[in-house]
Amino acid sequence: MMRVIVNGVSFYTTKRAIVERRVGDNSNINEAIYQLYSNMFNAVGIGSTISLYDSKMCKHTYDIQINK
Repeated sequence: MMRVIVNGVSFYTTKRAIVERRVGDNSNINEAIYQLYSNMFNAVGIGSTISLYDSKMCKHTYDIQINK
Protein backbone atom coordinates (compact mmCIF):
# COMPACT_ATOMS: atom_id res chain seq x y z
CA MET A 1 0.00 0.00 0.00
CA MET A 2 1.11 3.51 -0.75
CA ARG A 3 -0.11 6.72 0.85
CA VAL A 4 -0.93 9.50 -1.62
CA ILE A 5 -1.79 13.11 -0.74
CA VAL A 6 -3.34 15.27 -3.47
CA ASN A 7 -4.03 18.92 -2.58
CA GLY A 8 -4.28 18.03 1.10
CA VAL A 9 -6.53 14.96 0.69
CA SER A 10 -4.87 11.74 1.86
CA PHE A 11 -5.75 8.22 0.73
CA TYR A 12 -4.17 4.80 0.30
CA THR A 13 -3.73 3.01 -3.01
CA THR A 14 -1.64 0.29 -4.63
CA LYS A 15 1.21 0.41 -7.13
CA ARG A 16 -0.95 -1.49 -9.62
CA ALA A 17 -3.74 1.11 -9.44
CA ILE A 18 -1.22 3.89 -10.06
CA VAL A 19 0.32 2.13 -13.06
CA GLU A 20 -3.12 1.36 -14.54
CA ARG A 21 -4.15 4.99 -13.87
CA ARG A 22 -7.27 4.13 -11.90
CA VAL A 23 -6.53 5.86 -8.59
CA GLY A 24 -9.17 8.58 -8.81
CA ASP A 25 -12.20 9.68 -10.77
CA ASN A 26 -10.36 12.44 -12.64
CA SER A 27 -8.02 11.41 -15.47
CA ASN A 28 -5.80 14.48 -14.86
CA ILE A 29 -5.20 13.41 -11.26
CA ASN A 30 -4.47 9.84 -12.37
CA GLU A 31 -1.93 11.10 -14.91
CA ALA A 32 -0.27 13.46 -12.41
CA ILE A 33 0.08 10.69 -9.80
CA TYR A 34 1.50 8.32 -12.44
CA GLN A 35 4.05 10.93 -13.61
CA LEU A 36 5.26 11.49 -10.08
CA TYR A 37 5.32 7.75 -9.31
CA SER A 38 7.42 7.06 -12.44
CA ASN A 39 10.06 9.49 -11.10
CA MET A 40 10.12 7.87 -7.66
CA PHE A 41 12.68 5.08 -8.41
CA ASN A 42 13.89 3.66 -5.06
CA ALA A 43 12.96 6.63 -2.87
CA VAL A 44 10.82 6.16 0.24
CA GLY A 45 8.71 9.16 -0.68
CA ILE A 46 8.44 11.98 -3.19
CA GLY A 47 6.51 15.22 -3.50
CA SER A 48 5.97 17.75 -6.26
CA THR A 49 3.61 20.26 -7.82
CA ILE A 50 2.40 19.20 -11.25
CA SER A 51 0.42 21.33 -13.70
CA LEU A 52 -1.71 19.77 -16.43
CA TYR A 53 -4.15 21.19 -18.97
CA ASP A 54 -7.60 19.80 -19.72
CA SER A 55 -9.31 19.60 -23.12
CA LYS A 56 -10.41 23.26 -22.81
CA MET A 57 -6.80 24.32 -22.12
CA CYS A 58 -7.60 25.23 -18.51
CA LYS A 59 -4.57 24.80 -16.27
CA HIS A 60 -4.98 22.55 -13.21
CA THR A 61 -2.26 22.41 -10.54
CA TYR A 62 -1.89 19.47 -8.15
CA ASP A 63 0.33 19.25 -5.06
CA ILE A 64 1.12 15.54 -4.73
CA GLN A 65 3.07 13.48 -2.21
CA ILE A 66 3.60 9.72 -2.42
CA ASN A 67 4.97 7.63 0.47
CA LYS A 68 5.74 3.91 0.44
